[in-house]
Amino acid sequence: MRGSATAARAYLVVSTLFLLVSQGIGPAQAATPAEELRMLVERGQAQEAYARGRRYPDQLGDPAFDFYYGVAAIDAGHPGEGTLALERYVITYPNNLNARLELARGYFMMGEDGRAREEFDGVLKANPPASVRANIAKFEEAIKAREDRYRIRLTGYAEAGYGYDSNVNGGVSSSNISLPIFGPVVVAPAGVKTDDGFSMAGAGGQINVPLTQRWSAFVGASIDSRFYHRLDVFDQLNLTGFGGALWQKDRNLIRVSLSATELRLDSERFRDIFGGTGEWYHQLSESWTANVFGQYARIAYTGTNAVRDADFYSVGAGLRKVFSGAWSPTLNATLNLGREANIRDRDDLGRDLYGGRLTLSLKPAAKVGFYAAASAQRSEYLEPDAFLATRRRDLYAAIEAGGSYNFTDALSLRLDLITSRNDSNLELYRYARNVALLKLRYDHR
Repeated sequence: MRGSATAARAYLVVSTLFLLVSQGIGPAQAATPAEELRMLVERGQAQEAYARGRRYPDQLGDPAFDFYYGVAAIDAGHPGEGTLALERYVITYPNNLNARLELARGYFMMGEDGRAREEFDGVLKANPPASVRANIAKFEEAIKAREDRYRIRLTGYAEAGYGYDSNVNGGVSSSNISLPIFGPVVVAPAGVKTDDGFSMAGAGGQINVPLTQRWSAFVGASIDSRFYHRLDVFDQLNLTGFGGALWQKDRNLIRVSLSATELRLDSERFRDIFGGTGEWYHQLSESWTANVFGQYARIAYTGTNAVRDADFYSVGAGLRKVFSGAWSPTLNATLNLGREANIRDRDDLGRDLYGGRLTLSLKPAAKVGFYAAASAQRSEYLEPDAFLATRRRDLYAAIEAGGSYNFTDALSLRLDLITSRNDSNLELYRYARNVALLKLRYDHR
């Protein structure tokens, strides 16, 4: 969010320069201490500006100096000194919205959320530009998140919708394919792609309980279903339960969780997954966040599919960037690698995985949001296929896009479009799939 505050500072500089000129401080004169700080702040050299400002204790109390010294101190990680300087400036110029925005940011960094919210609200009442409102919204979300850490919180959602799936069974596009050893073969109708419409519904909830100033615990559950109109043999029901703990301090957040998921196909139990995940998030700056994660899961199938039972291991890392300006762009990038290790002596069903995902979200208006995402995953199977005597290699790629419209803070209409393709050196596993889903969702926060 520091980058957003810097952008908001763009028109702050104009008004402050007017102040300097009105006080008789012109560019033709020798640089004053205030001007020295201004030039360093505008170049993004906050540490240098802060150190330079400390050389002029006699300038404290001069409005122009206080303003730039306050901004530099906050950016350099000394919000206490920065807010004191900006408080003096605001007493003299209470209608300078840019100074009040910087003061609010200083309060936020000090953890004085009540005072920060008061200043942010004061700026909003003056109807500032859209970029400033978007910047304030991010701070207010962060304030709310911090407040939620100290009280029991119940969140939940419910959704329902209708969609279309061009390849329900993940089948090949043509029944005529060629395979190693066997040569040309004809795939049975059940293995050729079939489309269908579907209805879906889902719901879930989570309870967060603060334990100490830094620790909290959570537990939750969800259920989601998909019912095809003609191909009801592919109807799905997912049941998930999870729980864990969360630790927060300064710019760090660590989350550990355990989960259990049961997948039912056509009302019959098909697969269970039991696993644990550890995640570490570090806020690099107000606009950049980095994270790393690790996961283990036991995947257990039923019936004849039990031969696919496996242990799954995965690690990864990601970056999140919140940009300033119109539409509040947010970019997320994630890379991961893993191994699905078969536990039934079938290494031809085990694989190594490498993948990544890139997501861009935009908010052109308060009630409207858009997103686009691209993902890819490479699968390298550990041994040659037991029947085709060829080591399988797949590359799965997908492009997603969608949008949402919020009727209220809780009720929204959402559209998701997904096109995907799985390329493989074995034609039997090549397929393409397109899915469209329109749903109504209610969120309780």
